[in-house]
Amino acid sequence: MRVSGAFWISVLLVTATLGVALWAWLALPPGAGVPTHYLGLDGHRHAGVSRLALWVIPFTSAVVTLSLTFGPRFTGRVVEAYAPELYGMILISVTGLLLVTESTLIARAFDADYNVMRPVAMATGVLLLAVGNYLGKARQNAVVGIKTPWTLADPRVWDKTHRFTGRAMFVGGLVLIGLGIALHGGNLLGAAIAVCTALPVLAGAVWSRVLHRQAAGTVLRH
Repeated sequence: MRVSGAFWISVLLVTATLGVALWAWLALPPGAGVPTHYLGLDGHRHAGVSRLALWVIPFTSAVVTLSLTFGPRFTGRVVEAYAPELYGMILISVTGLLLVTESTLIARAFDADYNVMRPVAMATGVLLLAVGNYLGKARQNAVVGIKTPWTLADPRVWDKTHRFTGRAMFVGGLVLIGLGIALHGGNLLGAAIAVCTALPVLAGAVWSRVLHRQAAGTVLRH
């Protein structure tokens, strides 16, 4: 079974994430760890630190890499024929973002004043730039892309929707990188990540409906 170059780049990023986690495990003083916040069984929110939490993101990164690489193959869906560049870029971008996230959480473990959200926001912006740049090249398929009833029903609607959404993602990535540089508040940056990531996808879904209605109107007029 052949695997793409993107897979091996992702393997390197996963390995780097594991290496960073191992280094932190050995370097952190006793009792120190990654800050954790969780809702307990008692219904109250708890805060603390955990060394075991160092391994959550490396494990997640490995699972994501294996799932994105081999999952479609086991279901008989060959994504390489429809969106090879996009699929590879998603794989690399997600594992890269997880590496940045792991590194920033470890930095926070060493320095309680370290702003985790700024580098995560900028890394998410880079992800949007990368994915947006390749989104318009994806051909109609059932694995990756903006899958609405209207894009799946008409290849022309699919192509126009993905070109539009790709440009919107690219702009969202630029905005998010700028906000990551300009803003400092964690809540504001978290909201910026959510908006800049979700808005292009939602806009693309709405635009696919508009394109479908336009196409249907053209057919009726003729």
